[in-house]
Amino acid sequence: MHKHLFKSTLLVTIILQLAGCITFNACAQTKDSLLRVYNSETIHTFGRFYVKGSKQLKFRDLQPEFSSGITMDLYQKAKSDRVVADLFTVTAIGALVTGIIVKKNSNTLGNVLSGFAIGLNLGSIHFRNKFTQLLDRAIWHRNKEILFGIQ
Repeated sequence: MHKHLFKSTLLVTIILQLAGCITFNACAQTKDSLLRVYNSETIHTFGRFYVKGSKQLKFRDLQPEFSSGITMDLYQKAKSDRVVADLFTVTAIGALVTGIIVKKNSNTLGNVLSGFAIGLNLGSIHFRNKFTQLLDRAIWHRNKEILFGIQ
């Protein structure tokens, strides 16, 4: 009787161990392929540069990476905010330089132009922050789509 119980227990133990190994191997394959996709296909932000796998991208290189409606829309909004921020920055620099030059002849006009330059610069900061947030969200959605196939 003890031999029969021992053989049954041994058989059940072996079957459970084999089932556990099969399950772990299946998870390991999924985890390995997910890690491979993460390392080679996702985009990461490093200041003004973006990295996909071992390749460094600039902002203009990102457009082909956004293929779904959500990511393309976020990218387009970010792109327009970047253009506005750049326009504000250039105009602010022009107003500041003009204000400094004009200040020699007209102190009031020079101060007005300098104040205008400060306002434009603050507007530029606002649009640049908005650009960064929208682009980060687009990259996050794109990486989620790549990793999990979610649209």
